[in-house]
Amino acid sequence: MFINNDCINWSMSGVLEGIVDKKINSILGVFIKNKDELFHLQKISKLSNVPIASSFRIVKRLVRLGFVAVIKIDKFKVYRLGDNRKTKLLVGLLGK
Repeated sequence: MFINNDCINWSMSGVLEGIVDKKINSILGVFIKNKDELFHLQKISKLSNVPIASSFRIVKRLVRLGFVAVIKIDKFKVYRLGDNRKTKLLVGLLGK
C-alpha cells in the first residue's frame, strides 16, 4: 500500500500497522516536521486541517501507540513527537 505520493511502502515495518488514514498522516506530519515543538490540540487541528474532534481521537490513539507524548501542565495538555525507537524509525522511513 502506498501513501502521500512519496511511494513509501507501509509494509516495510510493522511499526506503522494500522496508521494509513489521511487524517492520521496529516497529524503525524505536523509532529514530524516540528520534532521539538509542543502543540496544543487546537494548533494540531489547525496545522493538519483535521477537525478538532477527529484530532482529539487521533492524538489520543497516537499517544496510546507511543508515537506522540503528552505533557500535562495542571489541567492543560500539550503534545510532542515521542522520543523512542518507533518515532525514530517512522522519521527514517519518511526520510524527513
